[in-house]
Amino acid sequence: MHKRQQGLSMIELMVALLIGTILTASVIQMFVGSRSAYAMQSALASMQENARFAIEFLSRDLRKAGYMGCSANTTIANTLRDTSNSDALYAQFNMSEPVSMEDNYVVASGTSIPLPTGATPTPGTDIVSVRFADGEGSCTVESHVAASATIHCYANHDYQRGQVLLISDCSHSAVFQQSNTVNTNSQTKQINHNTGNAVPGNCTKGLGLPVDCSTTLGTAYTFPTGATVQLFKNYTYYIDDNAFGSPALYRSTIVVESGEAGFEAQELVEGVEDLQITYGVDTDDDGDADYYVAADTNGDGVEDLDLTEIVAIRINLLMRSIEDNVVSSAQTYSYNGASVTAGDRRLRKVFTATITLRNRVI
Repeated sequence: MHKRQQGLSMIELMVALLIGTILTASVIQMFVGSRSAYAMQSALASMQENARFAIEFLSRDLRKAGYMGCSANTTIANTLRDTSNSDALYAQFNMSEPVSMEDNYVVASGTSIPLPTGATPTPGTDIVSVRFADGEGSCTVESHVAASATIHCYANHDYQRGQVLLISDCSHSAVFQQSNTVNTNSQTKQINHNTGNAVPGNCTKGLGLPVDCSTTLGTAYTFPTGATVQLFKNYTYYIDDNAFGSPALYRSTIVVESGEAGFEAQELVEGVEDLQITYGVDTDDDGDADYYVAADTNGDGVEDLDLTEIVAIRINLLMRSIEDNVVSSAQTYSYNGASVTAGDRRLRKVFTATITLRNRVI
């Protein structure tokens, strides 16, 4: 009788090991491929969500540029001091120029738009600043006594000492800083615009034109019943690195501390690597942009646009994934009219939006 087989031969064992190795390699390859695809899809979804938030922030504020509660063609007085607190700070409250811009920021030249302390915009990116009045929680004027710099509202208001406000009756408007502290007595309906040593402070009580800072009373103007007081807003958008070294969209905003106004940086959206802006110019006064151009039209470092002709803003955001090694090789992409090859393996995508400056086309 033949002996029964007691095990596998060497050849059978090697064949089994080879088949097992092939199956294992296939499974690993499928896992790695699925993992890479998931990482890229996750990065793309995150980029799209961040871009949506960034465009929403920019669009919402830029659409309000120059808003004063009624016609943007009213006369406007600005009684804030400009000699004691530098022209730069004063310029951020200049409602006669609701949009200001800087094209391709250069570190050595600095920025013409004041930014919060510690802000270091990414070189070559654009900066845009927008100013408007915020109608939320506005005060409807019951009476205004110009001589005592006192405004009475019909209802209680939440404005505080040091906040910059804008009052308008659709014929004339004025920018001033609230000088009184609102408490629980009758002052909850009162707003004062006295002179003082606040920052920036009011140079005169007078809210009329011409602005005369040589006297305390200045040029008087009495706002009628029904005029509106609103909070003055200024937002400046720029690109800067956050605490983790990742580029992000920042916004500076007006803050008040101890009755004095200043500016504070807010990080809005991470992963915004570049911001390039072109401006829609209306040359025939029909409310439509005839062409779009950068703020510095000839590359000499000076913004050349006539602000009165700008009716729209087109923003181009270059988004990048937070994680590196998302794509298998360095990505080549087209941005701002040039072809660029990345220096890493992050995923990048360009997002564009055009915003009409509503208060410029009405």
